[in-house]
This record gives sequence, C-alpha cells and structure tokens, in this order.
Amino acid sequence: MDILKDLNRFEKDEFLKHLKITWTYNSNAIEGNTLSYGDTQFIIENGLTVKGKPLKDHIEVTGHAKAIDLINQFITKDTLEVEDIFLLHKAIQTGIVIDIECPIGAYKVVENGRMIRQNGKLNYYPYPHPNDVSYLMNIWFDNFSELKQLNTFEQCAEIYTNMHIGFTAIHPFFDGNGRIARLISNIPLLKSGYLPIIIDTTDRQKYIELLSNYNLKAKPLNKKSITLIEKNEEYENLKEFFKDQYKNSQEILNEIRGVK
Repeated sequence: MDILKDLNRFEKDEFLKHLKITWTYNSNAIEGNTLSYGDTQFIIENGLTVKGKPLKDHIEVTGHAKAIDLINQFITKDTLEVEDIFLLHKAIQTGIVIDIECPIGAYKVVENGRMIRQNGKLNYYPYPHPNDVSYLMNIWFDNFSELKQLNTFEQCAEIYTNMHIGFTAIHPFFDGNGRIARLISNIPLLKSGYLPIIIDTTDRQKYIELLSNYNLKAKPLNKKSITLIEKNEEYENLKEFFKDQYKNSQEILNEIRGVK
C-alpha cells in the first residue's frame, strides 16, 4: 500500500498487527462474541486461551484472524471463486459437531431468515431460498469480476456497499454471513491501495438498523432477479455509514505515525 510507504518495517508490522486485532475484535463483537479487545489481542499475539472464557469465542478470534490472512492472499488474484468464499466460511465457523443442516464450507441447505421490527411490530424477513443461492451468488461473483482499479475513495465506498449489501441479502450460508461480508467487501479497497472499512461494535445497533431498513425496502432476491442492489434512500444511508466507518482504520494508522 502506498499509504504505508512512510512507515519503516517495524511500524508496518505493528500497524498490520493492530489492524488485524481491531478488525477481529469488532467484527466478532458485532455477532455477540464476549471477548474484550485485550482478550482478542492476547489470543492473537500469544496463541493462548483466556481463563474462564468460552471455547467458541476463542475459536472465533483465531478463525477471523486466519480469514484476514486469506483476504490478504485473495487481493493478489484477478478474480474470486466460490472455493475462496468456502475457505473463508471454514475459517470463521466454530462448529465441532457435524450437522448436515448447517454445512461448513458450503452453501446453506435449509431456509432461514430473521425477525425485523417495523412500525413497532416484529416481522419475519426471509432470506433467499437455498435453491436460489447459487444463481444469486453467480451474479455477485460476476459483479466482482468486472471490478477494475478504483481511483477514488468514493468509488471504493460504493463498491464496498454493493458487495456488502449483495452478500448479506443473499445470505448464502446458515451462519457467518455478516463476518464474511465485512471481510470480502474490503478486497476492492485493499487492491486499490486503501485501508479496510472496519465497523466499530459501538455502532452495532445503527449498522443493524440500516441493513434492516434496506432489506425491508428492497425487493426479495430470487432466480428472477437480474440485479442484487437497489439504490434507494436506504442504500445511500448505508453508504454514508460505511464511509464514516473508514476512520476506524485511519485512526490506527495515525496512532502508529504518532499523529495526535
């Protein structure tokens, strides 16, 4: 990254280490991981467990850290393949007991959805049917393969938003979709020399509300869908939110540089 060219080797290593810790801590915390930032740092730096903490939470930390390493490998590729997404899914999943209804490293086989509160009432929002996932993900991969070098942060923010919204709307896996979306959508930024967008867990509620608002306004995705994205008002709100979250990785870099 040109953005790191003013750092010496030690400073670059320190930046990348703290970036990985911050990215892992926040993304996992958004999904309910109970480990603190300090716990996350201890596990990543020392490879040891924290006394009294759930095994599942430890595996989520090591898995997400491994997934970041995979992302760093993927940015050297011209395009992404379905096997790459499956590798990410295997990295971040914590399941030990095999469940045929919850495959790891494969698309979902059971219908799923989530409850979204709208106008004071809870409504069930179904994600696309398992039979539609391959078709929809092919559109997502096609969109990714068409990406070229991005010259401005505004372009990067729009592509991040498109990839993030598209992936979470398809919801191709039984679990882990949010973490993968927050990882994989950063590849265009990294390939273009920008820092990743890291969503701070303190903004978790706003993040979930914005995604929910978009999902409620957008048309459901299925095999008749031609595009994955609707650029409505809720889309613009999400894009502005993601743009603002870029400051989280910038702050790590500024701290390494000693900028107050």
